[in-house]
Amino acid sequence: MDSLKEILESAGLPAQRGVYSGEEKPEAYYTYLRLTKGAAASADDHESCGRELYRVTLFHKGNFEEQLDKTLKVLRAADVYINGVDTEYLDTDTGYWEIPITIEILKE
Repeated sequence: MDSLKEILESAGLPAQRGVYSGEEKPEAYYTYLRLTKGAAASADDHESCGRELYRVTLFHKGNFEEQLDKTLKVLRAADVYINGVDTEYLDTDTGYWEIPITIEILKE
């Protein structure tokens, strides 16, 4: 599987882990953070499959629905499990909609 950054960027927007630090922020972009990392399955005291939970946030000025749909499609195509799209929020100071997406990646 490609890195999460590569997967997200294949949806047509820049992505950065943590806080987006570009000089000028684009009209839309992603950030992502790992929330947890651990075993998804164990046998004989050994991890047989790993699991990582991430929070991906789509930042978008304007109507974000088409980009959100594209994002979910790209994630599913990369075999990423989408736990949920959480409460959207409009930051009136910046003008960005913030749309958090919780995802899970299984690693063998």
